[in-house]
Amino acid sequence: MNWNTEQRKISDLIRHETNPRQMSDEQNQALTESLKRFNLAEIPAINTNNKILAGHQRLRVLSELGRGQDVIDVRVPDRELTADEEKEYLVRSNKNVGSWDWDLLGNDYDLDQLSEWGFSDKDFDFLLIDEEETTGTGAKKECQCPECGHKF
Repeated sequence: MNWNTEQRKISDLIRHETNPRQMSDEQNQALTESLKRFNLAEIPAINTNNKILAGHQRLRVLSELGRGQDVIDVRVPDRELTADEEKEYLVRSNKNVGSWDWDLLGNDYDLDQLSEWGFSDKDFDFLLIDEEETTGTGAKKECQCPECGHKF
């Protein structure tokens, strides 16, 4: 299968009736801020019948921002996907994401900025060590990233 870049008006695109992706209010706010700051950098994918396969949330937010009449780039397959392929892509396009190097994020990035960019305090709970978790000598207890297993 090959994908081509074409153009469509946002309001002509059709939401997929079984899109399982949800967003919290915080994630929605972060996406809104990202789109205001960087515009639509990641191109949505649609089926040949204009049904959205990836980018539901980005397109919804753009419409809410009054941009439903904008013409944007979209990725379109060279043949119509079956209903089963559509469902598979809906999940794979959101599930197949990378993991984070939490040590690098915690040490090389500003935590306040990461919060502004969509991370929550909960994402960094494992970095917080209270007095009960010290060794008694003032040294900090070794922590392990819950996602990648990295110890620090």
